[in-house]
Amino acid sequence: MRQICFAAVLGAVSIAPVAAVAADSAVTLFGYLNTDIEYVRTSGGPGASSTWRESNNLSFLGIKGTEDLGGGWNSFFQIQGNVFLNRGAGGVADRDTYVGIGGPYGQVSMGYQLTPYRASTWIPIDPFYMNTIAGANSIMGNGFFPGGNAQGDSSFDRRQANNIFYTSPLWHGLTAQVMYSLPNEKTATQTPSLLSTALSYRTGSLYLSYAYEQHTSYFAPGTIDTGHRFGASYAFGALSVRGAAELLRYEPTASTYLARWAWQLASVYQLANSSFRVSYIQAQAATGNSKIGVGGIGAAGVDSGARQISVGYEYNLSKRTGVYAVFSRLMNKSGTSYNYSTNPVPGTPTGMTLTGFGIGMSHNF
Repeated sequence: MRQICFAAVLGAVSIAPVAAVAADSAVTLFGYLNTDIEYVRTSGGPGASSTWRESNNLSFLGIKGTEDLGGGWNSFFQIQGNVFLNRGAGGVADRDTYVGIGGPYGQVSMGYQLTPYRASTWIPIDPFYMNTIAGANSIMGNGFFPGGNAQGDSSFDRRQANNIFYTSPLWHGLTAQVMYSLPNEKTATQTPSLLSTALSYRTGSLYLSYAYEQHTSYFAPGTIDTGHRFGASYAFGALSVRGAAELLRYEPTASTYLARWAWQLASVYQLANSSFRVSYIQAQAATGNSKIGVGGIGAAGVDSGARQISVGYEYNLSKRTGVYAVFSRLMNKSGTSYNYSTNPVPGTPTGMTLTGFGIGMSHNF
């Protein structure tokens, strides 16, 4: 989890390249390592099971660099890859990887990056930064997916390939971001694409955001799936109160649709070297005329709600190293199949309750 340092590292290198431009030329090696020992259990139906496991939690290694081009302009790049601590594996560039240019009118980059839709509430709202079994994207966004268009069709929590990404200059606390993912996956009958946008406002202790994302021709030619996400947080000294709401609407076929509201309430209390975190998420029952579900969302007309309660504690041994404990309980109704997003429990049937507890440590450099 390593929430304080994790936020610092990710805020600097992973939420698009908004903070990647420096005044001078430099190349930096950076990384984040996080693993925990977990007990996870499924209950509430046939196929109930339990196990102990070691999980990797979004560990990565990367390099980033900038070059001063003069006149207020800079070029920048980042190459970042997953590191799977628990099994000794990883990739070179399978996380946020891009090249771009920035100046007085904002920044433009191209590559493989998180969408503005995800980033709008990832660090500012979710106390667990969509990491560990407690991450909000078990429900919000309908699960995480890294890849291209018309892949992982259900996910609105994405790291997207083949994109061009614009971030505006900061203006009176406002920042706008726009991403377009080109239709590299075009076929003879289908031209899939993605548009993701976000507008955020930050002043003092207040943060507000709205994000919109559209998937075109993901399920079938001409279908349009949309997501609307609202976020807000306010800090009262050491206590921050946060919330998010989301409406996802899918067109599984040209003549059917499925819609679902979900919301999150969360809080973080920082005390010296310790932090206490809590999150409650509720998915409403799906509406529409689709007789099939999408991702974890159940079909319309069935008992398709869900709830997730998560709590966590972290102690910072230093500015770069921390230890933590986390608990999360994800309760599906009979028609839904939401699962932990960072490290799902495989083979979990529809309608099950997932309960997990983990103790781990993290380090960043």
